[in-house]
Amino acid sequence: MNPVNAPAAKAVQQTEQASVVVALDPLAPLVVRSGRPFDSQAGPDPARFPPPSTVAGCLRTAWARQEGQDFGLHLRELPVSGPLLLDGNQVLVPKPADAHYFGAEACTRAEPRLFAAGCCSDLPRGLVPVQLTKKHDSKPVSGPLWWSLRHLLDFRRGIDVSLADLTSQGWSPTSERRTHVAIDRERGAADEGKLFQTEGLVLDGAESGDAAQGGLRLLARCGKELRSGLVHLGGERRLAALEPQSGSTWPTPPDGWLRSVADAGGVCLTLLTPAIFSMGFRPGWLDAELIGSPPTAPSLTLQLQAVAVDRWQPHSGWDLKARQPRPTRKLAPAGATYWFRIVDGADEEALGHLWLANVSDEEQDRRDGFGLALPSAWHPPVDIEERQ
Repeated sequence: MNPVNAPAAKAVQQTEQASVVVALDPLAPLVVRSGRPFDSQAGPDPARFPPPSTVAGCLRTAWARQEGQDFGLHLRELPVSGPLLLDGNQVLVPKPADAHYFGAEACTRAEPRLFAAGCCSDLPRGLVPVQLTKKHDSKPVSGPLWWSLRHLLDFRRGIDVSLADLTSQGWSPTSERRTHVAIDRERGAADEGKLFQTEGLVLDGAESGDAAQGGLRLLARCGKELRSGLVHLGGERRLAALEPQSGSTWPTPPDGWLRSVADAGGVCLTLLTPAIFSMGFRPGWLDAELIGSPPTAPSLTLQLQAVAVDRWQPHSGWDLKARQPRPTRKLAPAGATYWFRIVDGADEEALGHLWLANVSDEEQDRRDGFGLALPSAWHPPVDIEERQ
């Protein structure tokens, strides 16, 4: 579908309803480039899920246009959380890095566990290895890269979730490649040899998605209320419909959730959006002993015990103020899981400041939505406690 004709394909109603929680419904495959050189030799970038900064820029621009504000640097102060995914009324989140698929049985979890006597590793000092809780003779298999939030909460409660259930309500990205051509203005025809391709992310709905519900949409939370309308999202100026949502659409902690974390003596943080840390995979707010307080919960003191994290992701972009490319930075990917021992300040109020809070090191990165974290209860094993 050509994005120029997208409004004709899907009616977008302009209303005065406004909300800080919004959904973005792309009207064409999303093009989000990685920042690498774009030329005839490099080929198209693989389809990418929009990083938080892409959605933040979209929502800040939408707010400025709706309110008649100028596009100055003050817009960067508008905080944004997300994006997550919305399939009908169901929220989807990235698969946690400590979950593994083996055959059609229940998803196997990995947990912090000390090595047997005589075994060692080159892990950074103070970190415990993460090991599978069950042995398998078969090889790993593929599975959905996005889960329903309900399944992630069950997984964090220690409830087994089957691959079949995860697949029926989960989602894995699909892409669409388009070939474009430059037009010779004098002849009004294709300029020979000037072809290029783009790879777009298709939000085609989870496997259980109902086409009548409109498939998948991006879900985000903005620091200012937004009204419905059309916005540009990602590259190629492709359009998306901005739709205000009920405040209850944004996830809140289940009853007793934070109390269970406080009682457990440990907290497991799962990244729902990529994070930017000054120490690579390790938060910069931790000291040499891996002890520190998250920026949003300064009264809570944690000590990092273990990490499950996939390969880092490159992130760049264009600096409009400096008119030059931004330096490439390494992201800790969404799904990365961190286990902490609670040293001090374990109360529900402090833990509430961690619920879907952005935990990246720098304030601007947090405003841009990097490092959205979901806390859950973790009971540190006795042998790990004794080694402290």
